[in-house]
Amino acid sequence: MNTERIWVLLAKRKSGEATDDELAELNDLLHSGDENTENEIAEKIWNAPLQPLPEMKAGEDLWNRIEKAIEEPVTKSFVSIRMIRWVAAAAVVTAIVAGAFLLGRQKDGNNTFVQKVVTQPSSKRHIVLPDGTNVWLNGSSTLSYSSKAFGEKYREVKLIGEAFFDVTKDAQHPFIIHASSINITVKGTAFNVKAFPGQKNVETSLIRGLVEITTLQDPERKILLRPNEKIAVSAEKEPVKQTEDKTEQPLFVISKLHVDEKNILPETVWMNSSLSFDNESLEQLAPKLEGWFSVTLHVDDSMKHEHFTGTITKETLQETLEAMKLSSPFTYEIKNNEVWLHK
Repeated sequence: MNTERIWVLLAKRKSGEATDDELAELNDLLHSGDENTENEIAEKIWNAPLQPLPEMKAGEDLWNRIEKAIEEPVTKSFVSIRMIRWVAAAAVVTAIVAGAFLLGRQKDGNNTFVQKVVTQPSSKRHIVLPDGTNVWLNGSSTLSYSSKAFGEKYREVKLIGEAFFDVTKDAQHPFIIHASSINITVKGTAFNVKAFPGQKNVETSLIRGLVEITTLQDPERKILLRPNEKIAVSAEKEPVKQTEDKTEQPLFVISKLHVDEKNILPETVWMNSSLSFDNESLEQLAPKLEGWFSVTLHVDDSMKHEHFTGTITKETLQETLEAMKLSSPFTYEIKNNEVWLHK
């Protein structure tokens, strides 16, 4: 039984995308060989181990550069000014899949299947949604959407964690992302969204296009974000409270995106297969580490001018900090998504 082909055809029929020829092919496959019912066959296929599908190219120069970076070989490297050897782990292997339905499904309260992709810590996934939208999902993240409602009137997804979106243009079906305390509406653009549980702010960084953001705190207010801008919105879902000195905390802050001297954008550095740094001060390195590990770093002034050299691939945050300590001793404290470094 060609289980891989049957599963693809079942998914296409469920989403209404199957052609007449594909429906006929599915019918032949389901009724050939034995008397198993369609449900039994589907259940058997669903419980089988997943097999990776061929890589799918996004077609734009931006994605070609990203994929090239992902595939670059990782070489041995050294940590910091004392040149203590630090051998990097193997390069991250990014799974490229043709559709989210291969990674998980469950029913919601309306008896509708919800497609869900969940990544483990230190892993990444590239997903192509039914409309052709490319999504790069960071580690410890979840992306979900309704298999029935997606594309009918809106293209709605829910994000927990971090993802980079390259949205297919479709003016008739707005693309909407629900992430913590904000909703992001787009019609065709590329941007990064960071909304991990426990974060004080939800961040959206726009590379190109235009996005409209609304918040749960002030749903009537529409905020427009332009290319090379980043917005940080309070993750609180209630109206923003006043501080102790009676001043009102801002609901959001918009700032410009900046690349470093190596043309690296900290907000999207996590999409690469490795993060390399050569004799960089901790002050320069901190934003990259924050982007790579999706944390906030608090660095003592006495440590900002310490220099480090190395390459990170699959190392955890704790493994990275322990390796850095070999060259310049310091202490650290990790609490949720915040890290404190002390001399």
